[in-house]
Amino acid sequence: MSVLVFCVKLSPHMESIIGHDKILDFFDKTTKAGNLSHAYLFVGQKGVGKTTVAEFLAKQLLEVENLATSPDFHFTEQLFDEKTGKTKKNITIAQMRELREYLSRSSYSGGYKISIINNAEKMNKEAANGLLKTLEEPSKKTILFLLTPDENLLPETIQSRCQMVYFHPVQKKLIEKFLLDSDLSADEAEAMSRLSTGLPGLAKRWLVDNEEYEWHKTEVLRFADLSGKTFHEKISRVEELFGDKTDHIATRDKLIKVLNIWQVLLRDGFLSEKLVEQKIHKIQGNLDNVQTAKTYSIIEEAKNLLNQNIHPRLVVENILLNIN
Repeated sequence: MSVLVFCVKLSPHMESIIGHDKILDFFDKTTKAGNLSHAYLFVGQKGVGKTTVAEFLAKQLLEVENLATSPDFHFTEQLFDEKTGKTKKNITIAQMRELREYLSRSSYSGGYKISIINNAEKMNKEAANGLLKTLEEPSKKTILFLLTPDENLLPETIQSRCQMVYFHPVQKKLIEKFLLDSDLSADEAEAMSRLSTGLPGLAKRWLVDNEEYEWHKTEVLRFADLSGKTFHEKISRVEELFGDKTDHIATRDKLIKVLNIWQVLLRDGFLSEKLVEQKIHKIQGNLDNVQTAKTYSIIEEAKNLLNQNIHPRLVVENILLNIN
């Protein structure tokens, strides 16, 4: 079965894969050779295209157009608790038991059964152990795609039983071409592709959600505006990031999204380019290479602390103390 790369003009009901040709070619050759593994761990930043590729491959292998109606497809992720109105903290053991029971049944079509576990790092210890049993005793013609931003957030026992597939940021020119094909002007496509920092999922969402695009630009400028301020002024500028105090999971997840933006600006040298306004150059003048690396590491540690339920205000204050 051939895996094809396709790009189409975006609408809310259409999908496209931007970049990742090598990954698709790998699965094309592996499928033709009949050497598919029972479990793959897709590793890459949120928005880089892991879910899009996993769902595309699932459609190809199941020979369906709509995964939602396929009895041979299963999708697992954190649940939203309608009673409390909050996002559940973890993927639970109950979900893993449901997955194991699903995979134990025969395929409806007589072919593959495929499951995607999104944000697999969100499994609690019991859920991870439950998944391990499934990985150790895989059913015939079942394929699991585990998606995570960092393989090290998963137990080594799970890592060792999956084939790693790393997703890297996509070339800016590919994202820009996609945006031009979606009827953006040249200036708009250039600006949006640059701000997406190699994450096509961001660009695709921004096309249908201008509010999120404006939010992203706001966070870029917020980071730029921290430089040269007193600690009190910095705190004032980040106060709204602590968000809804009734849904701590959602607040932490949103804050991690913001910290990811800050890291990208530091890591990829985007501070030396005109992203939104000339204001962005202010940080470049105040952060040398050593300070940039230190700040990046502090933000990374802050994200780890947030995942350990350390109070968000404490970890953000520590970052602000290290921005001159």
